[in-house]
Amino acid sequence: MVKIISVASAKGGVGKTVTVANLGVALAGVFKKNVVVIDCNLSNPHLGLYLGMFSTWPVTLNSVLNNEADLEKAMHKHATGLRVIPASFEVRDLQGMTLQRLRSRIRSTFNGYDTDMVILDSSPGITKEAFLTVRAADEILFVATPHIPAIVDITKCCHMLKRTDANPVGIAMNRVRNQKYELRDEEVYKFTKLPILAKIPEDEHVLRSTNFKIPVVSMMPRAGASRAFVRLAAVISGEEYQPPGEGILARLFGRFRGRHAEEDAGFESLAKSRHDFIAHPLR
Repeated sequence: MVKIISVASAKGGVGKTVTVANLGVALAGVFKKNVVVIDCNLSNPHLGLYLGMFSTWPVTLNSVLNNEADLEKAMHKHATGLRVIPASFEVRDLQGMTLQRLRSRIRSTFNGYDTDMVILDSSPGITKEAFLTVRAADEILFVATPHIPAIVDITKCCHMLKRTDANPVGIAMNRVRNQKYELRDEEVYKFTKLPILAKIPEDEHVLRSTNFKIPVVSMMPRAGASRAFVRLAAVISGEEYQPPGEGILARLFGRFRGRHAEEDAGFESLAKSRHDFIAHPLR
């Protein structure tokens, strides 16, 4: 039976969608898992944009929820093998949308589809949209930063989740700087009673990859954030992960190769994304 994981955040701006994109790419590209990611943030869908797939949206999750298409028809394949179901970027497609039957549709579609897991990118906060998304899941992975507001708000979410069957499994701690003012692991556990499954460092490569619309796991696989995302994918999937060697020559070669690959892929992606926005203006 397919496992459904909702990636949630108690507040916005903590890097939830970036985590979903890189987690999905790591699972599909590094560990060769059959993974589907679904953008359940109907109000502000960004998952497809982070993956550089804006131009491939003829059928979206909105089409499925409007009974205009099957869930299978809304899937778009990423270059890494990851399957993506985006939400519509058009404001007009928001009318009458509800995620009420999302769980049953996922089960009926993917239980016989050779799929290891389905990852849901939830809207942030404690909204109805977010609640329906986590209610559709078997497990919940929270994304947070090591600061009091983000952590305290997770406790509110966990209290609400007692009314569902979803099981919170842990926290992906994002944008970690290892500063003294950040919450310590034991303090996070005291607030939430949840383990920290991964620590993703603050990394400039993530900002670059976001604008280039290439997940950092693909664009700069040796970056600190990339390795952390892959470790998180290993924990989620139960796989072993051995980080690549970091000899002096490997580091120098990796930096040289990565810099030029970043520039070439980045400018090409930026040019394409600009064309897409011009060719498909928002309505």
